Amino acid sequence: MTRPLRYFDPHPFYAKKAHGSKLVDFEGKSYSDFWMGHGALVFGHLHPVIVAAAREQLKLGCHLGVCNEWEVRLAEQVTKLVPSVEMLTFSNSGNEANMHALKLARAYTKRDKIAKFEGAFHGVLDSVHVGVGWPTNKSDSAGQDPLSMQNTILLPSDNPSAAFEIIRKEQPACVLLELVIGGATVPVEKEFVKELREVCDETATLLVTDEVITGFRLARGGAQEAFGVTPDLTTFGKAIGGGEFPVGAVGGKAEIMERMDNRKYSDRSDLVMRGGTYVGNPLVMRAGYEATKVYEKGKFYAHIDRLGEKLRNGMQEAIHETSANAYVSGFGSMSKLHLLKKHVDKHDLKTLVTNADTQREQAYFRHLVSKGILAMTAGQVHFYISLPHTNEEIDGVIRATKEFLKSSK
Repeated sequence: MTRPLRYFDPHPFYAKKAHGSKLVDFEGKSYSDFWMGHGALVFGHLHPVIVAAAREQLKLGCHLGVCNEWEVRLAEQVTKLVPSVEMLTFSNSGNEANMHALKLARAYTKRDKIAKFEGAFHGVLDSVHVGVGWPTNKSDSAGQDPLSMQNTILLPSDNPSAAFEIIRKEQPACVLLELVIGGATVPVEKEFVKELREVCDETATLLVTDEVITGFRLARGGAQEAFGVTPDLTTFGKAIGGGEFPVGAVGGKAEIMERMDNRKYSDRSDLVMRGGTYVGNPLVMRAGYEATKVYEKGKFYAHIDRLGEKLRNGMQEAIHETSANAYVSGFGSMSKLHLLKKHVDKHDLKTLVTNADTQREQAYFRHLVSKGILAMTAGQVHFYISLPHTNEEIDGVIRATKEFLKSSK
């Protein structure tokens, strides 16, 4: 077990193989997969375009150790699809991409402080692995360096005006923002994003959108296209490489990204350094390039968004029929059923997370598994819908959800 969130009683799910929308365990049982590689697999498992690209590149070499054409081609594709990205550099994960974004922001603005919102997860780098859960004064991990967190500003997720005032007062190098908040799958308000952009402009603070999950899942231009915002920097992961391989990237305005150009900044104290043995390897870059060609056509977005809406409507109907303490959130192909300890009138991130009934969430997860449905994850059940999912599979989730809500009242 390589990550705690993959564990659930009595033992983790061990998959043997996958295809399309299905995972198959070691006993040969097939499950409708809504975990979808942590949301990375927008096309589902083993999409022919990705498989063909990988097979062809394996014949030529998958770790050449020097520059290759596919990193250039993929970068050109991303800059075409995401207007805010004028220049781009790759990493091996979204975690690394966020690390590079913070360094770029600090180097460009010559400020030390960075800001993030409560409840948001931007990776396990010490300076951002802060305030992920509530209470926010409790450490999110053992072994963190307390000094590395001194320049991290936590912004309230349930009070926009207070958050804006903190930004004006502290004037951080950047604000990190998820437009749809991770596992909680709570989208931010478009008016809030508009005002945040204005406050960042007012204070010369860089706005960094973390699109590790949402990039190329919610639209071909990412969540920033769907929410109508132009960030200064964007971090990517997961789907930028076609979903099957480890990858990350950070991109944005050329004048910011140039801080990584060793030709322009020859002194090491001025240059934002990068590293990573496998960064930009042709296997991942070629798969990502072919994936972005499919994203560019955009034909499948209507399908996965329609299924997402169908799922949310079906869950809402189930809540109404059973009078359950629950709430449905989501956006596009991302959906979540929040099982709550009590009725709540507010549905902001903090209210939903602090009132979550984790025992019922775990029971709901086990119920879904018993019905041949794998969602992500045992403690925070949410669903990623991908290209191969069908109406029948969505009907199955709605049916299983109704059964669970009726039996758990």
